[in-house]
Amino acid sequence: MELTRNPLETYEGLLSSNLTDEIQSYIVKVISRYSDADFADEEFSTHLGRFVEIVCRLISHLNRRKEPTLTDLMQAMDVLDHFASTTRWWNMARSSPGIILRPATRDPREFIRSIPSVRLGSETISRIKGASDRLSSFLDEHEIASSSTREHLQRCMMSTWTLLSAFCCKSQGRNVSSESDFETAYDILRILLFHTPSVDFAALSAIRIIATSSRLPQIADVNFSPGFEKKLESSTAARLETTHGEYLGDAGDTVPRASRAILTNSIRLLAQIEAANLGIDRIEESDYDTVTMGALSLLERVRIDPEVFLDENAVVGLFRRLRPAEEGIGEGLALLTRKLESLIVDSTGNRNFLLQHARVVPRMVALLLLVSSGTKSPEDDGLRDIDLKRGLILLEKLISD
Repeated sequence: MELTRNPLETYEGLLSSNLTDEIQSYIVKVISRYSDADFADEEFSTHLGRFVEIVCRLISHLNRRKEPTLTDLMQAMDVLDHFASTTRWWNMARSSPGIILRPATRDPREFIRSIPSVRLGSETISRIKGASDRLSSFLDEHEIASSSTREHLQRCMMSTWTLLSAFCCKSQGRNVSSESDFETAYDILRILLFHTPSVDFAALSAIRIIATSSRLPQIADVNFSPGFEKKLESSTAARLETTHGEYLGDAGDTVPRASRAILTNSIRLLAQIEAANLGIDRIEESDYDTVTMGALSLLERVRIDPEVFLDENAVVGLFRRLRPAEEGIGEGLALLTRKLESLIVDSTGNRNFLLQHARVVPRMVALLLLVSSGTKSPEDDGLRDIDLKRGLILLEKLISD
């Protein structure tokens, strides 16, 4: 597969990115929670800091910023958390470079703290040195930035290969790394640098922000009166949803059964968001017009015309665009949903939260599908992984703003 991004331009972007004192101090603050045990001939926290730095620089470059922001740094930290908390991340491929939003299978902090117990095998060390020498020759040949800056980038790359090799080794229950661990680390970093879309990094942060938002419990606590529900079920949106629901059948397993009432479930969640904004914890029948109009106006923030709930052709187009355009969309949405649920449980510290508010996640998935499909080109019929991730970013905006 051809590279999505030019290596020379990417390295130039990484090297030209200026880490401010504020960003550097935040990196030090974040990694200071980990042991300074020696690892691969340096302090372990040094490797962690370089890993975060290289990803932070990359995200800043992809967003065409000369100075990384705190948002870039938080996204970089979420990438580290992803590798530390999940398994099978090493299955990323150049033909499918997206980050799969899997639910956590372990505590990332505990996992990171266990890494100094991994011993790098001689083949791993040899391959890291060889890759470092080739990178050094490439950077020197093109004379990008100053020699000291190039050397710093080289050290950051070496630390990233070192950590990913150890992560891969430890994730598979081994304590001595092999040559194959380096090969995995090398490929993963190359995919991140030259293939992974910037939206993937933002989506990792978006799903965390959604699940940990202090507004989410307030939104979930908003109730509907029977009168409001009766009006909604007799609305134009409900009629169009029923009339054209057959198009969702073409989406196969992409659309979960609990979320198939895409229009009315989206209105419910938007109405809950609007009610939370207004300080209302129960929406009465008399509030229907005011709250619904306010709810639909929220969609304009993410550039979706509220007419999508009223126009027959718009609804048909919306549902058609939910048909999977690539393999694994249904599985990807299921993993995303499970990750969202597990993050909510961790954030609330209450396993009963999702039982008490059983409809909140299906409504969130419905709205996610609405914004994912509703912001696609009318000529684009198929739903892709990148659309769901773009939808996550928009959903976070709707919940957080």
